[in-house]
Amino acid sequence: MTLLEQLRAETRLLHEQTEQLLYADALRSGTLSPRQYGHLLRMQAAYHDALEKAIDRHPAFFADYEPDRRRKTPWLRADLTSAGQTLPALSEGFADWSPAQLLGAAYVGEGSMLGGKTVWHYLNQSPALRPLLADARFYRGYGPETGTLWRTFIDFLSRQDAAPAEVVEGARQAFRLFQELFDRTRADLRPEPAYSAD
Repeated sequence: MTLLEQLRAETRLLHEQTEQLLYADALRSGTLSPRQYGHLLRMQAAYHDALEKAIDRHPAFFADYEPDRRRKTPWLRADLTSAGQTLPALSEGFADWSPAQLLGAAYVGEGSMLGGKTVWHYLNQSPALRPLLADARFYRGYGPETGTLWRTFIDFLSRQDAAPAEVVEGARQAFRLFQELFDRTRADLRPEPAYSAD
């Protein structure tokens, strides 16, 4: 079994649990509100900002990962401003993680970009979100580069001399952190902005 196959198999349940937590029903039914959208952005911002800072502390290990090409925090900052929300007080959730564990967390972050096209489609089904989506960036993901960047990430993953068990445990912990951040970033959301669907 390859490391990728092991990651998929051993994180499948946590992946499914996380997807269901993230307003899945409202997203799929086209009823996601601007407040819920802002909450998703805040959660993603907390995760990606902390992960990017942690990866930057291991430049030699992550050189071929091309971290500058994969930064998502600038997109999230812009989207949060458009949604009338603020960047959350960011957690140092990855502060003590090894490069192998961070590789697992990067797998979770990069994997979420694969689903971006589907999420983007669903976001556009919510009339209340349309005023926020004209210049939205994060959920557009890597656009036409998505497939290429995923393949280069998998190539990078396969070439690392890291203990598979440690990488898998990092991915499992990363999914759990996503779930924790869902609760943490909901507490201080600003009130629902008033938007017209016209």
